[in-house]
Amino acid sequence: MGVYDLVPGSVPDEHFELLLAGTDIRGEKVVEALRQHLVSGVTPKEACEQTGANRGQFSLRLKGIADENARVVSMLKFYVKA
Repeated sequence: MGVYDLVPGSVPDEHFELLLAGTDIRGEKVVEALRQHLVSGVTPKEACEQTGANRGQFSLRLKGIADENARVVSMLKFYVKA
């Protein structure tokens, strides 16, 4: 696991919101399930059960958030001086 990877339960809410803004993810249930997983550390299964989110959509959207995170990380070299 790399230093910039999204670790469930370790993503600050503001970071989650900023990553979410860079995606087309808008479904209320899946957004809340993703928040519970990434911000609060709830397992994907529990997050989907608690919110009523579809597990397949959750998985697709989790990959979308991870892809957005990777995109942002790839841009760091343009903003951070070594």
